[in-house]
Formats: sequence, structure tokens, C-alpha cells
Amino acid sequence: MRFHAPEVSASVSGDYYQIYLGPKEDEERDPFEVVGPYLLLQREFEMSARRCYIESENESYIGHFALKLIEFSPSLLSFEIVRPRDNYVEVSFEFDAKNFEVVHRVAEVIFGLREPDENDSL
Repeated sequence: MRFHAPEVSASVSGDYYQIYLGPKEDEERDPFEVVGPYLLLQREFEMSARRCYIESENESYIGHFALKLIEFSPSLLSFEIVRPRDNYVEVSFEFDAKNFEVVHRVAEVIFGLREPDENDSL
């Protein structure tokens, strides 16, 4: 799966870490209406610390999976899903250095490159 995301955001809530990549939110649009490709990556540390949840408009990429980060830069996120097929994701985007730092910190936790910190907040 490959696409460009006009919006990138990250959030932390307790043991839940999340990154959203997709279309910009529109207050006038139905929040359940899919208007283009999107990707939601979540990792929680209460139950399944080694697997991440992926949500997308593409049903082949929905579920709980082990992930392997390939690249995360201010313009690209690419990773592999540990499974035989439909296993590559690449999302391009653009955002400033400050926002990149925040999203990068959350991405490191989601992809298992650093441990979550009880003081993590956004």
C-alpha cells in the first residue's frame, strides 16, 4: 500500500500510542465517511505489547500485526507487516521539524525502538 497523507498526527493516552496519517479532518463532513486513503497505527501496552493494530480503508491492512520499521523521516514512513503478502506500507507526507519530533517519538514506541515512558504526553 502506498499513498500521500495530507495530515499526520500522534497521540498518547495512558498505555495507548497512536499515529494517524490521512486526509485532513473536516468539521462539516460525517466523521465516519472515508474520503481517501488513511492509516491508523495503534499500540497498547496492557495486553498485546508486541503487536500493533492497523486500521485503513483498505481491508487487506486491518488487524493486529507485528511491524518492522524501514524508514521514518520528515517526508516518509515505510514499514513491513510481518506476514507473507500485503506486507509493505509506504506513506509520504510533509510537516515541520517540531511536529516531526513529536510523531517520531510516538513512532519509536509503536515500532518497539524505545520503551514507553509514564511521562509521555502530547
